[in-house]
Amino acid sequence: MKTATPTLDIADDSRRRFIRQFSICTAASIIGGKLWTGRVLADVTPGGTNIGSIKIKVSDYPALAADYGSVQFKFNSAIGTYYPFTVTRAPGDVFHAVDTNCSHQHDVVQSYTGGESGRMICSHGSEFSISGTLLQGPATSDLGCYETSFNSTSGIITVQVPGLLTKINTVSVQSTTASTIRLRLVFPSLNSSFVYRVMYQPNLTDAPVFVNFSNSAAGTTTQTQVTGNSGNRTVYVDATGTTGFFSVALIVTPYVP
Repeated sequence: MKTATPTLDIADDSRRRFIRQFSICTAASIIGGKLWTGRVLADVTPGGTNIGSIKIKVSDYPALAADYGSVQFKFNSAIGTYYPFTVTRAPGDVFHAVDTNCSHQHDVVQSYTGGESGRMICSHGSEFSISGTLLQGPATSDLGCYETSFNSTSGIITVQVPGLLTKINTVSVQSTTASTIRLRLVFPSLNSSFVYRVMYQPNLTDAPVFVNFSNSAAGTTTQTQVTGNSGNRTVYVDATGTTGFFSVALIVTPYVP
């Protein structure tokens, strides 16, 4: 059973899209006679910097509100570096997240259908259980599984994905005026099918929001996103408050076959 894809416009990104925040370094400068500090934003992902923590709000995806509901998500526009992954709800607030890369001919395995006795089925006939266990070939192995947890209070599913780049390398002050500081952020990126955006939050209790940036030290901050280049990416942001936190987000979106 397919589910409707939520609308993913810019104004609704913070609610509809889910993101991986990267830890950042410390930067400080004098601004308007006060010390502006970009303090360390703690890496909340267990297991090291090569594991990305993807957070999914159940209420954004109606299919996940009911047992055996299933939704697929993608990291990038071109299948290959990462395949889409499927999140399916089992009874008792248990969620399974599995890689959709079938070992037979590396097709994308469909989302889960069929209720309690359902399956995830590949286009060549391979069948898998709700947790990715191989039930019928021609595939030769189970689907890869991602560690998953659910916070019933916040309604957030957290999926741990190995291999995502998760650290900003440097943060440095480029220039200052009476009202702003321009910061240079450098972070490692994946290939050009991956999209990144910059986020800001005044403190760790406020929700982060997307902000514009520049691709050059002296340019205007009109850019909203940047693609990866399989190397380090550099962006420039303007700080206007006395304190705050910048982070980089890898955008992940629903996948519709």
